[in-house]
Amino acid sequence: MGIRATLIAACCATPVLAEPSYHRVVGVAAGDTLNIRTAPSASGDDIGDLAFDATAIEVTGFNDAGTWARISTGEQDGWVSTRFLQPDTVPTFPQTSVPHSLICSGTEPFWALGLYGRDARYSHPTDGDIDFTFDSANVAEGRLGSPALITVANDRNQVIEATITGASCSDGMSDRTYGWSVTLQMIGPGQRRFLDGCCSLPRD
Repeated sequence: MGIRATLIAACCATPVLAEPSYHRVVGVAAGDTLNIRTAPSASGDDIGDLAFDATAIEVTGFNDAGTWARISTGEQDGWVSTRFLQPDTVPTFPQTSVPHSLICSGTEPFWALGLYGRDARYSHPTDGDIDFTFDSANVAEGRLGSPALITVANDRNQVIEATITGASCSDGMSDRTYGWSVTLQMIGPGQRRFLDGCCSLPRD
């Protein structure tokens, strides 16, 4: 490899992204629940529960042994035993790993973008609530799944271009870990906003 190629490879290397994984509860008796613990241990405090048939559980990490999975519950992280989890499949945008129904949001200002497959809703304290329709999805060249550029538009000549990346993200206000980060532009006649924040897939 020549000096120029070596320099390019060194300066432009892309870090490995850690996308969240999705799971369902298994092996729990009907009507019973799976405990969410404060730590990856059966002795951790019980801070919540998953239904025996819960699906699409967003996991943002595992302990070193892989025996406990980190999930969010309310405004904090919790842990559930992987003994009772099985990989689950969630619908995603075309050619990407970005799930339908992902909710993205940010603080100061407190904005939100819900992506619901064909439909989307953007909320902003100044702009109000605005509905959009899915336009396109594109993954960054040479990448698989994400970063993905999700574009939505409406008949008012407003467009949102949201770049969503599978990576741990913090909202800076709570103790929970989000599975996706986002930067977006909201563009309309005489209007342009540039926002960033975090996204997650809510549980039913």
